[in-house]
Amino acid sequence: MTISKNAMNFGAILGLSLCAVSAVFMGLGYESSNIQQWIGYILTIAITTWGTISFRDKHNDGFMSYGKAFTSCFLIAFFSSIILAFFLYIYLTFIDQSMIDKIIEKSEESMMNQNLPDDQIEDGLKYVKMFTTPIVMAFFSILVNSFMGAIFALITAAFLKKDNPNFNSFINNNQ
Repeated sequence: MTISKNAMNFGAILGLSLCAVSAVFMGLGYESSNIQQWIGYILTIAITTWGTISFRDKHNDGFMSYGKAFTSCFLIAFFSSIILAFFLYIYLTFIDQSMIDKIIEKSEESMMNQNLPDDQIEDGLKYVKMFTTPIVMAFFSILVNSFMGAIFALITAAFLKKDNPNFNSFINNNQ
């Protein structure tokens, strides 16, 4: 099994888990909750760690370099972000189109609270509307979740790497 196949499998587990969490929070009316965000972070770290350890122990003889550990963690997060983006697109397009209207209303309210002139509010809303289409939000979801996955991968890979002592002794003996 290659690292990418393993990453796709665990990416699917993570992506579907994140979709389930999002569906529950959206169903309860909490579209943007700090609790949901923290649950997502915990799931991301837990499942990318699980997937990388699984690959290291089952398919890599229990050893893995930092680079491979990072790649595994990142790919799991990347594949999950694609699934989550697809879910977000379906949700915003077919299930709850009013969520975009709520985002626009909150943005307008925020600009009004800052006492911005009407022409600046109008210009700002034009950009908010441009970036709050389902396809654009799904695309940015992939970017943001992949970026966060890369940050988590940089950290967790340091703990998941396990050097092969046979390889290190071979290098040391042949220098």
